[in-house]
Amino acid sequence: MPFLLAFPPNASPRLKGLQICQLSVVGLTLVYTFLAAVIPSKHKAFTFSLLYGLIFTSITTSILINKEQKAGARGLLTKDKYAKYQLWKIAAGFVMYFIAFIGFSITPGGNDKLGRNENGLIMNGVRINTFQSIILWTSTFNWIFMWASLFYSCCMTKRETGEIRLEGEEANIGLDQENTESDEAYARRLQAQDPNWQA
Repeated sequence: MPFLLAFPPNASPRLKGLQICQLSVVGLTLVYTFLAAVIPSKHKAFTFSLLYGLIFTSITTSILINKEQKAGARGLLTKDKYAKYQLWKIAAGFVMYFIAFIGFSITPGGNDKLGRNENGLIMNGVRINTFQSIILWTSTFNWIFMWASLFYSCCMTKRETGEIRLEGEEANIGLDQENTESDEAYARRLQAQDPNWQA
């Protein structure tokens, strides 16, 4: 059975791109969690509190992308089903980040302050360093990718059964190889439909 990064050979490049972006956030979250655990810091608990949202949503995102890929491999990933998965991702994201916010709120802060003529961001009494800033930016992109996946479903051709397809240039890209035709046959069909074409 397919799992993460196990794309069907004829999957839409845009679908692949969105899934890779979301899985990249999952991979970066694992790296950040490891670094937060091993790098000495006087605000280690605070750093982990910034990671809670990414950690929780990485779990739900991985599960739902796995479901997307399994449905795609079977030729069952319709527009409605894909849109439903994206709504689940966003709903789970709100729930997980709410839990993460509670964890962030109860995490002990610090007493850092900005000096005169100093620039920086203070959160919960902790001056945000470069690593913590990267975590916050990754959380932002996490939400961007989730919403982008939902908007992507609006571009798809609605079908009751079969693979997801796009209008325009990707209208003949599907997840089911049995329903595809060769480039040569497709070109001949387009030429036959052109009233100005002559043999």
